[in-house]
Amino acid sequence: MSVTEKPPWKGPAPVVACIIPKDETERCDGDNRLLSHPLSQGAERLGVAGACRMSTPLRQEHAPPLRGLKALTTAFQFVSDPIPVMRSMYIERGLISAFGKINPLSKRERLVVMAIGPEYNRQILSDPDTFRARGMVLQGPQGSAHQRIRFGLISMNGEQYLQQRKLLIPPFHKKSMEGYHNAIVNLTEQMLGTWRDGEQRNMCGEMQALALRVASMVLFGGSDAEEAYQIGQMMKEWLAMCFRRRVWFFQVNIPGTPYRRLLGHAGRLEREIRAMIDRRRREETGGGDVLSVLLRARDENGNSASEGELIGQVNVIFAAAHETNASALTWTLFLLSQHPRIMAVLLDELESTLHGDAPRIDQLHHLALLERVIKESLRLIPPVVWSTRIVDQPVKLGPYFLPKGSRVLYSQYMTHHLPELYPNPEWFDPDRWLSTEPSPYAYLPFGGGPRMCIGYAFSMTMLRITLAMILQRYRLSLVPGARIDRKYAVTLLPKYGMPMMVHKQDRQFTKEIPRGNIHEMVDLATH
Repeated sequence: MSVTEKPPWKGPAPVVACIIPKDETERCDGDNRLLSHPLSQGAERLGVAGACRMSTPLRQEHAPPLRGLKALTTAFQFVSDPIPVMRSMYIERGLISAFGKINPLSKRERLVVMAIGPEYNRQILSDPDTFRARGMVLQGPQGSAHQRIRFGLISMNGEQYLQQRKLLIPPFHKKSMEGYHNAIVNLTEQMLGTWRDGEQRNMCGEMQALALRVASMVLFGGSDAEEAYQIGQMMKEWLAMCFRRRVWFFQVNIPGTPYRRLLGHAGRLEREIRAMIDRRRREETGGGDVLSVLLRARDENGNSASEGELIGQVNVIFAAAHETNASALTWTLFLLSQHPRIMAVLLDELESTLHGDAPRIDQLHHLALLERVIKESLRLIPPVVWSTRIVDQPVKLGPYFLPKGSRVLYSQYMTHHLPELYPNPEWFDPDRWLSTEPSPYAYLPFGGGPRMCIGYAFSMTMLRITLAMILQRYRLSLVPGARIDRKYAVTLLPKYGMPMMVHKQDRQFTKEIPRGNIHEMVDLATH
């Protein structure tokens, strides 16, 4: 089912007037083309005007690493809002760039490289022996509760990772989705039952609350629903504290500091998780929630997860299940509110297949447009914008030779917005998936390679069920004049929430164009 016919490009003609450099290290080729493209917004901040109309090419793929104050201020800006920093680095230096010494107090120089695009993604993600995972959260003091609760599958490597992944496969296998179906439907129905025709709701908050309850139910089961929800709230606060700038740049464990408060909160959270594990062990309920399955699981050698591994896995799985799904739901509802024609055709598909009911598991594969809508939303505004690896052995990446201990950053967001991979990348165009078949390293909202997210099937199941129920019941429209700016901590979310009007589904779809830097990420005017 096709929903869009692309209008002709109305923007300025691409500027390709480049001064050809004298040697290969300064070439200005087709990769160095348009500053008229949205990825080049902010070029004026860099002192750049008129694409390649300059004596040296805009992108210097072999530029020396940034160092000193420039590196430090760029790192600070990155923690606050990584997207404009990555975009500016891409414009200025191309697909790969490097930072040298960032911390002026450090005696050791450790290279940090940002690499963009499917080829670099393939090299980084397909070789876990060279590029070691480290997780996204601060490591914390040796032997601390914070260090233990951050150490889940995302941070594991080698044999430990392989063993733990095998233990985790059963609760996240596609066959397990039927067991989660009723919980997702019931919790979504409870949420919808509180909405009223004509009222205003913050859809970001609504989706966060729903994803929190679903994640708590899936992790801990329904027998301790409220207690599980409270632990989930503590996990959410811990994650938020981890990404605050005052914590990130001032890791000093003395009374009164945000870092000390983070460590104290981590200790309380660990005690709650331990208590839940101890109770579940005593009860031996045989439940199908993730914690119960992990407690029973054994690998081929009869080994089970240790207490420390259980604590880390529970915490990290919760973060992945809650934060990413809340982000994906929020942005998908927003994008549909901005594209009435797509929303109308999608509703046709939902009503003709489901007739107002929640979808059964066996009906999900019939909702082809819904799947394309979700895939396009995850491409355009992926919940996770960047990820990182540590170099475990010397390696060459592009023009750089990276010693052991170097850090490599790759970006889902930047890869998804490369025009050579996705024409008109800032358009929300679900129909591009009728003819687009990107490589696993060109489309990676759930990661790629042998460490691809184990919760992929669960997330897609939840997204499809929840969206199908919401959209058949209610028509959502953005509040006029709303400002939609991004903020990034664990995932990408609207800074001031997502204010939307709730109406009974009457097909009177309208479009309210927002204010804010959302326009740097999505073209809402042309398409």
